Amino acid sequence: MKRFLKIAAFAVALVFSADFASAQSRVEDYPTVQFFAHRGSRFEYDENTMLAFREAYARGARGFETDVRMTGSGDLILSHDESLYRTCGVDKQTEDMTTEECLKIKTKSGNDLALCQELADFLAGKPNMYIEWEIKTIPELYTEAKLEELCKKLWDMTMPTKHESSLYLFTSFDTRALRIMKRLHPDAQMMLLKSKPASPEILMEAYNMGIMRVGCKMDGTTRSTIRLGHKLGMIVSLWPGNNKEDFFLGAALGCDAMCCDRFFEVAEWAEKNLPFVKIKGYEKPQAAAPVVAEKPKKSKK
Repeated sequence: MKRFLKIAAFAVALVFSADFASAQSRVEDYPTVQFFAHRGSRFEYDENTMLAFREAYARGARGFETDVRMTGSGDLILSHDESLYRTCGVDKQTEDMTTEECLKIKTKSGNDLALCQELADFLAGKPNMYIEWEIKTIPELYTEAKLEELCKKLWDMTMPTKHESSLYLFTSFDTRALRIMKRLHPDAQMMLLKSKPASPEILMEAYNMGIMRVGCKMDGTTRSTIRLGHKLGMIVSLWPGNNKEDFFLGAALGCDAMCCDRFFEVAEWAEKNLPFVKIKGYEKPQAAAPVVAEKPKKSKK
């Protein structure tokens, strides 16, 4: 079945490629995809670490997604899973540890866990950035009061230093967190996340919350649903993005944004092989100009 889906994705992509190749004379018709490195491009770097974000930025990534949790001390820390076992080999939750205890733990690759403040400071003032701050929750641990505390801290930590040309999104699967952020900051840019394909019901759920972005699973999402979202003035982001086939499929479906766990592998391949798809969020570093040796001056006698 998986092999069939991959073949089908390639077939759709080939049709998509042929359609757009015939229209290359009209640049305004080219699709634009907001591309961003999921957890700092987790299959290329040690996910959600400052090493990942620094290295990826240096290579030209201008779009990131990261995951925000709280420590038992009330500080914000970057970690995806409820347990640190997968990434660090420690079967504990950040919520059950003090910040000091969390910062003593290393990832399996030997890197420090990153505080949210570290990433916010690194991004401060950087132009043309696309950042998704995903609010991770555990329902029984995150009360309404704790979510409000998290939302206040996250906003105060990130927004004052955001460059005016950058876009910071606050995202979550937990509608409570989004409603609280919306109440505290009505102008906040937010996105409702779902572990399901995009559907009219999901679009309307977000729309009725005053949220104009949804992030849904790529598999099962249809072009008609994405077009419906566009008619409503909404932006549809798809995940997960693991490989070239996923990029093909997402672009063919007409999505607005895609995350990727192999950001550079896919972005560099797409730039070379899909020139009719404009990738936003990747600035390929310019090659340094060759150094020309200065000719020695003739000595005067």
